[in-house]
Amino acid sequence: MSCPDCFRGAQHNHTEPKGTIETIHGIKTYVAGGSDPSRSKSTIIYLPDAFSLKLVNNKVLADEYATQTGCKVYIPDVIRNGGGVLTKIYTIFLILPEAVPFMLFGKPENVYPQILDYARAVKKDLPAGGKLGVAGFCWGAWPSTKLCAETATPGGSERLIDAQFNGHPSYIVNTPDMVVDAIKKFKVPYSVAVAEEDMQFNKAEAEKMEARLRDDIGVSGGEQGYIYEFRIYKGCKHGFCVRAPLGKTKKEHDSENEDGYHGSLKQAVEWWNKYLN
Repeated sequence: MSCPDCFRGAQHNHTEPKGTIETIHGIKTYVAGGSDPSRSKSTIIYLPDAFSLKLVNNKVLADEYATQTGCKVYIPDVIRNGGGVLTKIYTIFLILPEAVPFMLFGKPENVYPQILDYARAVKKDLPAGGKLGVAGFCWGAWPSTKLCAETATPGGSERLIDAQFNGHPSYIVNTPDMVVDAIKKFKVPYSVAVAEEDMQFNKAEAEKMEARLRDDIGVSGGEQGYIYEFRIYKGCKHGFCVRAPLGKTKKEHDSENEDGYHGSLKQAVEWWNKYLN
């Protein structure tokens, strides 16, 4: 399975990243926001697509989350740091982008233990009253979903994640039980931005997932207290939450994916402000 829309998207040059690169719990991490704890005590872990910190768009989007929520946002470079083969053949992405199977670059479960340890360490560092959110895109949507069923400490009972958002997810279409468990186990608010024309998790798959959830745990916002949403972005393709072309000329303009980019940004920010702040 390949992910050509990840490669066709644009690099965003409308602004420069405002965050810093730091080593957090042993992992190279992009850090956005968090300078004003009076606005928010919460932190969001941003699990990116396979381009990770190599793609400026991920940093720019993290900056937007930080600015609009007041939360601190971390992008841990877990793909480069722990992915092994990812580092060695990253240049192939640049040489033969549409010929390289996305799966070649490592399934997320290969580095999931490292992601879990990182998230637990970040949770432990939160100030009193702080909450932990997680965002995942493409590759990152699988670990962001799985983290929702984890405890804050090994063998503990407190949930690790307080709210989850993912955009144009990969892999989760093959693991519907994991999505059910992510919502059911600790009632973590779970939000997804879905590209209508995604080659994997598209409108049809999202509708099937919602039907499964209604059967297994009931409707969102019902008596059982489960909260979930799958918003479909008409005409959008995989990668739209991060790589949609912005501000192009009329001839080049991709209004559906650009509108989807702004819509999914608003969706995520509203989710964070409701459940983390």
